[in-house]
Amino acid sequence: MHEEDSPEAGRDANDSHSRGSLWQIILLFGRIGLTSFGGGLSAWIYLESVEKRRWLKDDEFFAGLALAQILPGPNVLNLSIFIGHRQRGIAGGIAAVVSLLLPPMAVVIALAMLIHRYGINPTMENVLQGVAAGAIGTAACVGYRSLRNATRVHLWPLPITALTLVSISYFHVSLINTVLMLLPVSFALSWKIDKDD
Repeated sequence: MHEEDSPEAGRDANDSHSRGSLWQIILLFGRIGLTSFGGGLSAWIYLESVEKRRWLKDDEFFAGLALAQILPGPNVLNLSIFIGHRQRGIAGGIAAVVSLLLPPMAVVIALAMLIHRYGINPTMENVLQGVAAGAIGTAACVGYRSLRNATRVHLWPLPITALTLVSISYFHVSLINTVLMLLPVSFALSWKIDKDD
């Protein structure tokens, strides 16, 4: 086996991080897709791929998350492709996204048929509201970890984060327009700080 084909190619010899097998990727993303009701997928994927399985380092995960957020398409699908590809190349990316989508798609179709036939009762509505609240908490957790990781070296991401929150929540500027306004500022600050260092 050539060195570049080795599972540990490109990794430091002292790096304690491992690579997942194709089967592990399928099982993980299938389970996440089936049991992550209400969202919060990014938080769960972080816990599983960084903290539990140690497939990625913190900075690798958040670089992938940032890339997933700026590319077209659903963030969690982009992130799944990124992680699967980092583990097992193209096959890993395909396995991750298919495993994430197919099982919950079957569940959603089954639930839609049940709701169409029986309607939504108050108990089910309360359960769905509780799941949504849990999803908000897990999303906030990922946001906090991302900000903590970004401010580990420099504090300039803090005002960008504050401007983003104010722009969207107070002035009701769309997410796309907010990103278009703040992206050049972020690039300029990052470039200036890297140049000064």
